Amino acid sequence: MTSKLVIRVFAFALAAASGLTACGSSSTPAAGGPPKIGVVLTYNLPGFWGNYLKYESQYESQLGVQLVGPKVANVEANGNEAAQQIIDVKSLIAQGVQALIVNPADSAAIGPALDYAKSKNIPVVTVDVAPSQGSVYMIVRADNTAYGSKSCDYIASHASGPGTIAMVEGDLTSLNARDRATGCQQVLSSKYPNFTLKSYETKDWGTDPAVQNATTALTAISNLRGIYVHWSVPEDGIIAQEKQKGKYSDVGSSNHVILVGNDGSPHECDLIRAKTLDATIDQPADKYAYYAIFYAKQAVAGTKYSDGQSTDHNSKIVTVAGNLEDALAAPLVTLAGDNGSTQVNSTDLWCNNK
Repeated sequence: MTSKLVIRVFAFALAAASGLTACGSSSTPAAGGPPKIGVVLTYNLPGFWGNYLKYESQYESQLGVQLVGPKVANVEANGNEAAQQIIDVKSLIAQGVQALIVNPADSAAIGPALDYAKSKNIPVVTVDVAPSQGSVYMIVRADNTAYGSKSCDYIASHASGPGTIAMVEGDLTSLNARDRATGCQQVLSSKYPNFTLKSYETKDWGTDPAVQNATTALTAISNLRGIYVHWSVPEDGIIAQEKQKGKYSDVGSSNHVILVGNDGSPHECDLIRAKTLDATIDQPADKYAYYAIFYAKQAVAGTKYSDGQSTDHNSKIVTVAGNLEDALAAPLVTLAGDNGSTQVNSTDLWCNNK
């Protein structure tokens, strides 16, 4: 390998029609058919994950693999997704998959599943969430610390004055939630010391508890300037509570409480266009699906990557918790597209690739 990853440019608008494949891929189909790749997810909820699964189905034939699954822990687990994922990994390996795509429910608790896969010489690509225990072939994920810093920088720089920002965190067993919280904390302490941050953890990324956390902030914080919610699903409930409590006004109004989410889903982009949501971070469901499959196929072929390699899709291979990660670009999305953000109607955003 050279220092440049040999990957064909990912053309979103033409992907389905162009039969896009990976340049220089040395993968060869398994005897009797294409490589079998098992899929283990935490959720299949509408929004980000529902769209992810649609893209995964699209790219399955395009990249010449056979996907087995998905096994969805939230559907099977009755509240213990981490334990269920160990069962799911073992089940798919027993079915003869040659690689796995895993979205860990818990960054540390996925360790035993990864250890088992390693013992069976089955490479694993994790998508969206990085493991903090165990080894994987590649992590497909964006810079989640940047999610937090961009989101809170936007709130503080657009607020009417210093005050308090409420951060509705995801489940802190996830490295994603911890990174997003860290990014927000760092940017406020370094650039906006006159702002106070009030954090609310939400176990299991639960929608109702997240809305309740935001409602608490709306009622208890007199100088609330903005709410940063780590993911998109609670936003409708938060907006409804703002309206119920007389705290709502459109984006740009003088007494507006700034609301920023993370995902970049089609619904979020619609909320931004309606001046109901201020901004989001584009978490590219299409790229996540494409490159998760791509790297799983490369793993079967035995392709090697190393820290510091650049890609031709505006990212770099970095090391996260001892594993390699393709740190995909994830821009801030706003109505105006000013100050380095991406304008909400950009065709580069997956939310507009309907």
